[in-house]
Amino acid sequence: MLNFFPVLRLTRVLACVLALSWAAAAPGPAPSIEVMNLRTNHVRPANGGPAWLETTLALNVRPTGGGPSPVVSAVRVVLLMVFELPGPAGGPRRAQVYASAVECVALEPGRTEVRFYLPPEVLKRDQIRTDPRFWGVELTAGGEALPAARTAYSANLGTPAARTEFQRRWAAAAAANDGILQPQHLTPFALEYPRSTPSVVRREPR
Repeated sequence: MLNFFPVLRLTRVLACVLALSWAAAAPGPAPSIEVMNLRTNHVRPANGGPAWLETTLALNVRPTGGGPSPVVSAVRVVLLMVFELPGPAGGPRRAQVYASAVECVALEPGRTEVRFYLPPEVLKRDQIRTDPRFWGVELTAGGEALPAARTAYSANLGTPAARTEFQRRWAAAAAANDGILQPQHLTPFALEYPRSTPSVVRREPR
């Protein structure tokens, strides 16, 4: 008479192994990174010289609960800003659009800050003396887009339709000023704010 009990035990073991493998492979909940606020300020380099426009994004980072790592890796921050400026004498107002991106190596839980800068020559050329009229932030972690919360956009973009129109209308326009809005590590302020500035990924041309 055949003994089926060893076969049944082996089947159960294989089922448990497959279940654990499927559980490990299943994607977990995405981390949460909230844009707390955006601030602008005119700052001068430590060695002197004209003022730059500093834009600071305050982020609140919450890694996945129970995840294998206490940090959120490969966080990419994309900032898009639209400044509304005076037009020629008697003419309509005009807009200047700037965009930039930076990838952080990893972000620890809690508050961190990411900064971008407009050079003094651009402030003078474009007569920028005010905060941006509109702004928006896009975030990805590990190559995956994170949900865009309401706080990731300026207060005057209060509806999903307004935010979609903002991206549609202005994202392409930023190409005219490509490379002008600079992440902190490419500016004279690279070593400022060491306690709150995350390390960034640098990909130099080969």
